[in-house]
Amino acid sequence: MDGFYYIYGSYNFRRLLTKKLFFIYVAKNEEWQQRQKEDWNYVYSMSRFYHWWIKHSYNIQFSVEADILPVITGKLFDRMSVSYLARDHSKRGNTIYHFYLAYFKPFWTDCNTEGYSSENFGMIHWKRPNDNTSTTESQRTKFFADKNCANVSHLLSHEALRMKGKKRKEYFEAVHELWDRHLYENLPYAYYNERFIKVAQESPYRFATVDVSKLPSL
Repeated sequence: MDGFYYIYGSYNFRRLLTKKLFFIYVAKNEEWQQRQKEDWNYVYSMSRFYHWWIKHSYNIQFSVEADILPVITGKLFDRMSVSYLARDHSKRGNTIYHFYLAYFKPFWTDCNTEGYSSENFGMIHWKRPNDNTSTTESQRTKFFADKNCANVSHLLSHEALRMKGKKRKEYFEAVHELWDRHLYENLPYAYYNERFIKVAQESPYRFATVDVSKLPSL
């Protein structure tokens, strides 16, 4: 039954149209080549990691791609905003899950990740070290894992649980409760090395995510 999930304990079948997750790194036209040098290796490896993580954590199989979107501020974009990215998402196809890694914060959000999520659409403010030129590769990797990769996992969890037919209390409120435990109660993230093997926080790690084992609905 390709494209369907069965919700155990009921006769409710949910059509899963989305088969593709597309990460889009958004950069100003005059900066994208430098951003490609400094950030793209991590972004690409993160996209591969999330292909594995979503399957492992939520049993959802996506094909995953990643690309850079250079934009000319004030010409191609009247104003960089979530609404513009939503229009870009619609033009590319609403049945593809587009996830934007943007250089700006959303004007409004109900997530304390400086991100935004809706059906088949997500975005976060992609943070970078203040002095990126003097930051070592290992320092940059840790920064991206802690500040960006973890945020991505938060929003992906919203959408993955929604796709599986969970109620709002499970796909929205439970994820926020878990996030608050990470932020305010010292609950460690889940940490993974470059081989996607789970490691201790004290070990070298490349990716950090919410600890989905603590979600009550899984």
